[in-house]
Amino acid sequence: MNTDASLAKRIQELESAARQARLEAMRLAATIVTKSDGLLAEARSDAPGEAELVVLKARYDGLVKLAEEAQAQIDWLQAEEHSRKYHR
Repeated sequence: MNTDASLAKRIQELESAARQARLEAMRLAATIVTKSDGLLAEARSDAPGEAELVVLKARYDGLVKLAEEAQAQIDWLQAEEHSRKYHR
């Protein structure tokens, strides 16, 4: 029973981390779109905002990867939990 409880707790922790990463990624995506639109409106390739945009995109990509990895762990743990409950 202790193992089941620890699996459930780990799943909850991962779900929370994945949810936070997804929310931050959505916020960053909105910022990226807004800044991209601003840069396109200025039509300057040497705009100082481009460097910031590159950093934001890199952070976004990192968050998406983090969320995907957390989801993969969640899926594996849920399968393990199911296996322990129903296939003893």
